[in-house]
Amino acid sequence: MVPAICKAVPHEQTTKPERQSTMYIEPSNAAIPSAAGTNPLAARSELRDVFTNIARQRQIAESDLRKYLADVDPALLLASLVHITRDPSLLSRYAPELKMPDKGDLMPGVKVVETLKGFAQVATIPGAIRQEMIELTVAALDKPASEQTEYLSGYDLAPDLFLKMAAMVTGEPIDAEFGDMLLEQAGFVRNQPVLPQRGRPTERIELAIIGAGMSGIAAAIQAKDRGFRYRIFDSNNKVGGVWAANDYPGVAVDTPATYYSLSYELNPSWSNYYPVGSEYLRYLEGIVEKHNISEFIELESEILKIQWIEEDQEWELMVVKKGREASRVRATAVMSCLGHLNRPNYPDLQGRETFKGVSIHANRWKHDVDLRGKRVGIIGTGATGVQVIGKISQEVDHLTVFMRQPMWIIPNQAGDGDIPQSKRWARQYLPYFLHWDRLKSYWTYSDKVGYPIVRADPEWAKTHVSISPANDRLMQFCINYINSCFGEGSELARKLTPDYAPLGKRSVRDPYDFAPGGFYYALSQPNVALETSKLARVVPDGILTVDGKLIELDVIIYATGLTLDWLSPIEVAGRNGVRLSDVWRDNNPSSYLGGMVPKFPNLFINSGPHTGAGHAGGHNFMAEVVNHYAMECLQLLVEEDARSLEVTQEAFDEHNRKLDEKMAGAIWAWERRAHTYYTNQKGRPILPTPWRHVDFWRMTREPMKEAFILR
Repeated sequence: MVPAICKAVPHEQTTKPERQSTMYIEPSNAAIPSAAGTNPLAARSELRDVFTNIARQRQIAESDLRKYLADVDPALLLASLVHITRDPSLLSRYAPELKMPDKGDLMPGVKVVETLKGFAQVATIPGAIRQEMIELTVAALDKPASEQTEYLSGYDLAPDLFLKMAAMVTGEPIDAEFGDMLLEQAGFVRNQPVLPQRGRPTERIELAIIGAGMSGIAAAIQAKDRGFRYRIFDSNNKVGGVWAANDYPGVAVDTPATYYSLSYELNPSWSNYYPVGSEYLRYLEGIVEKHNISEFIELESEILKIQWIEEDQEWELMVVKKGREASRVRATAVMSCLGHLNRPNYPDLQGRETFKGVSIHANRWKHDVDLRGKRVGIIGTGATGVQVIGKISQEVDHLTVFMRQPMWIIPNQAGDGDIPQSKRWARQYLPYFLHWDRLKSYWTYSDKVGYPIVRADPEWAKTHVSISPANDRLMQFCINYINSCFGEGSELARKLTPDYAPLGKRSVRDPYDFAPGGFYYALSQPNVALETSKLARVVPDGILTVDGKLIELDVIIYATGLTLDWLSPIEVAGRNGVRLSDVWRDNNPSSYLGGMVPKFPNLFINSGPHTGAGHAGGHNFMAEVVNHYAMECLQLLVEEDARSLEVTQEAFDEHNRKLDEKMAGAIWAWERRAHTYYTNQKGRPILPTPWRHVDFWRMTREPMKEAFILR
């Protein structure tokens, strides 16, 4: 008898804490509690109580409170004040006084969300008006417990009030079609089931999750909330996915963490707008601990094969745990959360094994190698390479940067990126300040700005490097940064200016301004050389270029990225023994709504084909959306008393017809000059989604029964 993988996961009860007085508290590392389970009333109660009963630790002086309130974004302060007082009329009173900065001071058409030392899209307000708001806030927070009223929660916001407040904090009108998604993505409401839950999950519904990174952790939380049994398998020795595996010098988040985090696990305690890898790993580890899912995680457990067992209508997984023989376990459904990129990718370069020095792949860093005083060469200038170069250029004797193709580099404009104490305090202790901050960040980094940049204007593209006026504005913004660093027309400026449209491949943020630690700054230093000649081979003493130049090196760093696997390390055999590798042969994968394939019932692929948010970053968004859809599909099994669910070939084909039609107008179908893993060898886009976030969010709210074969 093959053992089942999971045991029952008990439902947590939401307990309201004892009511206490609300005081002024210094920021701590505690996370904002999130609503537990799927009961809207419980979720509403808990989220509201988080702030209504916020007295913890020690008080701060009223003078410090006033100083903090005088320093934060007044639009976010006003939004928080509406929640504290339950008085929407404050919007009519104070919102007209808010003034957004002149957009001419910013990148045309692009607003930077975070408070970045003079660059941010932060509203201003007359001093006397701000002082009135401060007095109201202090008075409301200083009430004794007996006079405290429950704060206005996200669940209490009427749609028109929410959109009015959202327009106020972002500085522009927001269409009603975005309302429900923004409420969820800003953390005001918890992801909720859509299908009627007439039947509760039974013992027979068991979910195997492969991967304990962000998407795997998020899948476990949603499964637990829904009442499904689950177990996670991960080949690493700790949770965190890429953030556990990657610890190279300079590793950091290059999307604002306020955005790049789970909507139901907002973190008020980020120390930096772009936190280093170790801080982000602690964030994920904290989520695992908070939700008590560690006991359901099998680390150092590699999945070699998954096989559909037709007679039992379930999957059999072959698992190899470190130091043990392979074993077999069973599961009703499998959720692959391996991510897009896992195994180190090396360039097709002869002679790598002949090098006499030290070879390091950036994504498998060797910390016992001392780079000080060494002649170092680094191949690759993508996101990883840029971060490594900025960091190690300050310690090596000489650094040669081998660049195949320049990247469009987004200026940092955040200085050291440290978040002011005032904002950290407000994010943690001002009711819903963090949620509105998240909404502001999400809105700018998703459909609002990014989507127009990746949509092609055919007439414009005929005569420009860029593909549209919106795309051109981003290109000019980046060109201005190049010229400001190296001088217009200089040799470095010429070498570093791409010949393809921005976002044709993944754009990269400079880790720092033009200062120590930055990529462009490093290239300007006398101990750093940029080599753009094609590489011929690696030789014992270094690297030889095709034009006969030998660059002598002590260390070669391969910052050449990771392999786009599509589950290729795992043998996946579906109905009638059909292999997924055969269905997706020639690196040409397709799926239904990001993660389902005919003949592979009960298999859900997070980070599957066409689930990359290429116009907006936001792996966190796609992880949540695909996980939600998978849980709805499992609930459909429960409601229909079925054992398996398989997308029909007709539904699959129709979905991909629409996808290809939409993709035809996207930059990845137009731009052929960029070397990118977003497309396969034939130029077909396989990773990014062609849809707006809001469109994909609505498409994945609930499964259409007629699109599936239920058995």
